[in-house]
Amino acid sequence: MNYNIKYIDELSGTTASQRTKNNRWLAQQGEQTRIEAVKLQTDLVRQHRKQQQGQTITPEFLYAMHALAIAKMIWAETAQQRKGSKLSDEEFEKMQEIRIDRIKSKKRKKASPKKELIRVRFLELIKKLRERNLSWREISEYIATHHKTKLTHSYIRESFIELSRTVINEQNSEETSNG
Repeated sequence: MNYNIKYIDELSGTTASQRTKNNRWLAQQGEQTRIEAVKLQTDLVRQHRKQQQGQTITPEFLYAMHALAIAKMIWAETAQQRKGSKLSDEEFEKMQEIRIDRIKSKKRKKASPKKELIRVRFLELIKKLRERNLSWREISEYIATHHKTKLTHSYIRESFIELSRTVINEQNSEETSNG
């Protein structure tokens, strides 16, 4: 793979280290902001393609447009911090959306190995045991005895309720999307 890095540098106006830094910035953004970056990249490709009048689009060209789009987004976000720069209402609104999206994307739930174990291995078993009127303590004891896995009765109950809600919500969303 011999790509023309100089062409990418010239077209995007960035260096390899700047592109690396900018791509890290983009990776920290939420899904909406990443989509906005692709939208801006598409617009830039269209603009530059008109200037190049029918030349074939190379991977270097697309990558340069991607780098340019991210650089423009970062520049616009930091514009209000620079002395004497004023953002229009539309630009300010867009920056707020990007920042809100970033905050939302940072809310990640920590994966729970025990809850995943209950979901994968024991959810159906717990349903059957509950249908046979076993208490949560009895279910906990059953799983400990026959599956060699210790789970507290309260954790089994909480996880079962949460996982059951998730399954019901997924089924409802499938029904509405199928029409």
